[in-house]
Amino acid sequence: MDEKDDMKKSIEKHCLECWDDDKEKVINCPYKSCPLWKYRLEKINEPRK
Repeated sequence: MDEKDDMKKSIEKHCLECWDDDKEKVINCPYKSCPLWKYRLEKINEPRK
């Protein structure tokens, strides 16, 4: 796992924690002022292995 994967995983974890593990809420997150907002979907929409 490289640094970029670690970063994606950390962003995903943060967003899911913010929305009580509700992926739908992460996808529809209204908090555009969050510094991670534009990165929140990079991992969440990928199928889990």
